[in-house]
Amino acid sequence: MTSLISWGACLVLLPVMYALNVNEAKFKKNIAVGVTFPRAGREDPEVLGLLKGFRREQLIICLALAALGALCAALTWPEMRFCLLFLWVDLLIVAEFVCTARWNGKLKAVKKARGWTVPTVRTASVTAAAEPVKRTSVWWFVAAAVVAAVPAVFDRDLWVMYALDAALALACWAGDKYLYRNRAEAVDENDAVTAALTRVRRRAWDRVWLLCAWMMAAIDVGVWVSARFFSGSQVLFWLTMALGLGLCVIAVALEFRVRHIQERLTAASGEGFYVDEDDKWLWGQLYYDPNDSRVIVNNRTGVNTTVNLARPGGKAFMVLALALLLALPVAGLFFDAMCEAPLPLKVEEGVLLAESWGKDYALPLEDVADAELVDTLPKGMTRVMGTGADSILKGRFSTEWGSATLCLDPRTGPWLKVTMADGALYLLGGGESDTEAVYGELVR
Repeated sequence: MTSLISWGACLVLLPVMYALNVNEAKFKKNIAVGVTFPRAGREDPEVLGLLKGFRREQLIICLALAALGALCAALTWPEMRFCLLFLWVDLLIVAEFVCTARWNGKLKAVKKARGWTVPTVRTASVTAAAEPVKRTSVWWFVAAAVVAAVPAVFDRDLWVMYALDAALALACWAGDKYLYRNRAEAVDENDAVTAALTRVRRRAWDRVWLLCAWMMAAIDVGVWVSARFFSGSQVLFWLTMALGLGLCVIAVALEFRVRHIQERLTAASGEGFYVDEDDKWLWGQLYYDPNDSRVIVNNRTGVNTTVNLARPGGKAFMVLALALLLALPVAGLFFDAMCEAPLPLKVEEGVLLAESWGKDYALPLEDVADAELVDTLPKGMTRVMGTGADSILKGRFSTEWGSATLCLDPRTGPWLKVTMADGALYLLGGGESDTEAVYGELVR
């Protein structure tokens, strides 16, 4: 089920990525697929034909990856489930990059052949400060951090998670302030259009970060309310799903809205003087300008930012991104091995020991108040913090029996229910663990 949910999330996002990529073929700020054209180029039949080809190839990639993803999701190889998923993610990223780079090269060739790169098509400096735009007040982010931290007063067991989420809410303010470069969104000599483009982008950027901050707060409140009033239900799971989906929908809607406004405001541009920075964007996707001292720069269209690969910080970021890309399948193998690893349960030197991949739960027998062998797990268990997979449940869970620490294989029982003298509840064993024998040692 965990694997199917993961595949489902990726496959649902695939058409969203397709729509975003196809949107790159629409002229915004005179740019399509990373290539800047004058007004004449935007109406050129060969250019329009290439853009049609780009959209067609995007559709082929989307359908092929959807079919491949559905096939992988249907496979029953437990030792390769997440490795295949992460390989598929890598393939998606590489396929989209190569597709855009290929058609970007074709469009640049047409642009060069038509003579649209001659010196008379001047490049404007867009490093000048933009018209000041009112920022979202820091107190909105502080309020989100406070709301995220408040549950720690009532639920001391998870105070670390609440504190981390509160810190992340404040980090959203830092991201809003420092990861955006408030520069002029210049397209031509129309200052009114430049100011309007800058305002639209700035406001959308603010809203995305503010939504992220309040999502942290909502999740923390949901965790506490679920554990306190709906223990053992699926409230937290569905709340998290709804919040995540809602954030994605709003972020994508804002991105499309900004792109649409950029397209509309610059529909009449491309005559005479206009901005052309194609030489600074490798394959239309990677920014490289040794004469630009900034590490973080705005993407040419849309809302997002990127890095300057000509700066040491930009190079370090790219190395890290490539390392993570290569490490994804390895991480999948690691997670698959963790999910399939045995969960030994034993008694040694007066300690009940439950072992898992990289984690031990050691319970002194003198602190055990009660032990019970159960054949049925509590209904509606909801993971609060830890690992939840088809073959392993490990960490803190909300159950109908109350908050519990789990280290078990949920597929087959029996399981050991252990209550400590301080009231802490543990559910252990299952699968190939010798649970009945361990229980016999405890009750002797």
